Amino acid sequence: MRVVCGLLKIAVPDRATATLITNGRSAREPSSVRRCSRDMSKDISRPVVAVLLILLAACTSSQPTSQVKASPTAVAHTFAGGCAGTVLTNALPPAWAQGGWTHPNVTPWAVPWALGTQGNTVAYVFATQLVAGVSPRADGTTNKIAWESKDNPSGGGVTVEGRPLGQAQPVVTIAGGPSIVDVPTAGCWTFRLTWNANGQQTSTINLEVLPTGTLPSKPA
Repeated sequence: MRVVCGLLKIAVPDRATATLITNGRSAREPSSVRRCSRDMSKDISRPVVAVLLILLAACTSSQPTSQVKASPTAVAHTFAGGCAGTVLTNALPPAWAQGGWTHPNVTPWAVPWALGTQGNTVAYVFATQLVAGVSPRADGTTNKIAWESKDNPSGGGVTVEGRPLGQAQPVVTIAGGPSIVDVPTAGCWTFRLTWNANGQQTSTINLEVLPTGTLPSKPA
């Protein structure tokens, strides 16, 4: 008997009928012989079926099991620099804010960023943390931030107004897109972004400003 996994053919007679050759002519067996033949067929077919089941189980168990490997993803972190509900992170930003960047998904985002209210603005904080006073800062870096909106990913047409949280003054006005954000005092500042897209749109991002002369922390 030849066995091939996935294809197993065994010929088992459905009826055991014997013929007697008498004087060149065939004759049916007596009923007692036929009963004996049927009983023998049953006895023979049972072990054949058992062997068939064992062979099929062996074929099934020998098939290789496919393994699904999870694709690697970057581990996101949060950083100091946000305040009043705004969080700075190096997670993957919204798709509309990724234009112009070349970045593999298996590594953290190169520049910390914050998502504005309504989820329609992003601030890329190249400065990692803002420091009060005029750029350059004590370590030679600047208070650089790129402001973007979903309707204007380049930042064009976006106006940013910054003021201390909960206060009317002082006010700092900044253009959207890459900008130097120098503010006079330390503390939590609210930056309100406005632009026109089927009417005026607004979103706010709150960022912590360190005292003048402070060295900003660097992401690990």
